[in-house]
Amino acid sequence: MTEFESGSERPAERVHVDQVGYLPSAPKRAVVVEPERSAVEPERFAVRERGDGRVAVAGDCSEPVDDTNAGETVRRADFSALSDPGEYRVAVGRGETADGGLRETAAESVPFRVGADVYDGTLVDAVRLYTLKRSNTAIDDPVTGLDVPAGHAGDAEARTYFGDECRDEGEPLDVSGGWYDAGDYGKYVPPAAVTVGQMLLAYERYPSAFEAGQCDLPVERSGIERSPADGDGAGESEPDLPDLLVEAKFELEWLERMQRADGAVYHKVAAREWPAIDEAPTDDDRERFVYGLSTFGTAGYAAAMAMAARVYADDAPGFADRALENARAAHDYLEANPEPEFRFDAGQDDGSGPYRKDTDREERFWATAELLKTTGDTRYADYLEVRFVDLFDAAPRAPVWTDTLSLGQWAYLSADAADDARADRLESAFLDYADDLVAAVEADGYRCALDAEDYHWASTKLALSKGSMLLLANAIDPDERYVAGALDQLHYALGRTPTGYSYVTGQGTHPPRNPHDRLVEGTGANIPGMVVSGANRNGDDERLAEFIERTDAPPAKCYVDETESYSANEWAIDYTAPIFLPLGHAATMDDA
Repeated sequence: MTEFESGSERPAERVHVDQVGYLPSAPKRAVVVEPERSAVEPERFAVRERGDGRVAVAGDCSEPVDDTNAGETVRRADFSALSDPGEYRVAVGRGETADGGLRETAAESVPFRVGADVYDGTLVDAVRLYTLKRSNTAIDDPVTGLDVPAGHAGDAEARTYFGDECRDEGEPLDVSGGWYDAGDYGKYVPPAAVTVGQMLLAYERYPSAFEAGQCDLPVERSGIERSPADGDGAGESEPDLPDLLVEAKFELEWLERMQRADGAVYHKVAAREWPAIDEAPTDDDRERFVYGLSTFGTAGYAAAMAMAARVYADDAPGFADRALENARAAHDYLEANPEPEFRFDAGQDDGSGPYRKDTDREERFWATAELLKTTGDTRYADYLEVRFVDLFDAAPRAPVWTDTLSLGQWAYLSADAADDARADRLESAFLDYADDLVAAVEADGYRCALDAEDYHWASTKLALSKGSMLLLANAIDPDERYVAGALDQLHYALGRTPTGYSYVTGQGTHPPRNPHDRLVEGTGANIPGMVVSGANRNGDDERLAEFIERTDAPPAKCYVDETESYSANEWAIDYTAPIFLPLGHAATMDDA
């Protein structure tokens, strides 16, 4: 039973489920909203097969739980005993019939699936999303209908916005390739590095989840061919490379082009003004520039390249060797320039996002730890001891582009060359963080890891990132609570939310249908797999601010599915990135 608020088409579900589904062996819970006034209280639940209505499992709902972030009192229906594959709905009400059903029904969920392959489509969509977001690439995709010629051809000779020791102002630079970063057509180093880092980490943790050909990518698998002058491994074609690694490599090759001869990395590629929201890539013929330079972006680049040197060593050895050279050159630059640097020139943010950060210690730690893990070279261990000894004892936190410390801590504790005592303390810190997260998840009515202050711009990404941290803790010390908590964040992203929306395009009954995205608006294509920003209590755009003022919505309900709401309904490459760890884990849970 699905209700809608009058005139707004906002889903008004009372029984909230993961709208995609659940794994047979995993915990399964629905969240039931207590009615303010009703003759039928949700005391019991019954899970019925969608086809013949047979009751598969039934039971009592939990005692009421107050959820202040959602502004609701809720109960939970735990149907973890259900393991048979199929399509189901959860109904709630009171009383019991002879077949185990409800004598009186108050509400019913949207349909969902149970099956070992339930998230396969979500994983495919998430990988293909990056292919469809390739810049300077013609896409003709029979799956989504996206048919667009290669846009922004000028990236092959973008102009440097400033002069420096390596180039004159206005000198052309080939920065073709890579993905459009978000709802705009800019390309930015910091989110690119953390996105690739999380992709490669998911592959390292769950390699069997990612296969060649599983996503039917609508491009040549070798991506943009590089000239022989670009180094060993140029133009490699890897027919057996998993699709996830094909896409990560495409972005890494763009990142290479952003690196200066001295190892430093430029900041972004964009135009001087924003394109209109309905401009397709081929309609945007504005001149493109290479802007800025930062040490924190250079460090993130070094970390991603050091990871690539490990991950591609067997299947693309030439590229792996080049990646390691890139990482070492970037790190050498950082050692020679120990103070944080963020170059800013007037006008560089007029047509693109700033992605500014004026510190860099977390990213330097990440870069150095990844190089230590890849090479075993003790010079990197010594550098950490001399420059960043305090960060060994810093509390882990969910990684985002502004703070990648935990990625570095994970790299260190999992490195063969790590100091055993330091690695042990980091493991304990990860487990302590995970225990605190689990406690927060279990106390939240929707089992979401976000606290009230976390419902800000990109809150969905943060929930998934916290879930990913639980899976890393589980790798240290396996605990069913960690896995359940991580999957709870996936359930949140896929529709078990106080708003009734899934926050991933194309997933579930109520996905975002109006994402803030120029490729979508400019072509009319629906692109699945985009994790949107989600609930944002700060109301950082006019449409969302008006909604919050009109409704006085609690933090977890500060969301509108409107194109104009860029602070709630835009996606970015680093928003989708943390979904790969939980999807990778899910793909390996029920292989049988």
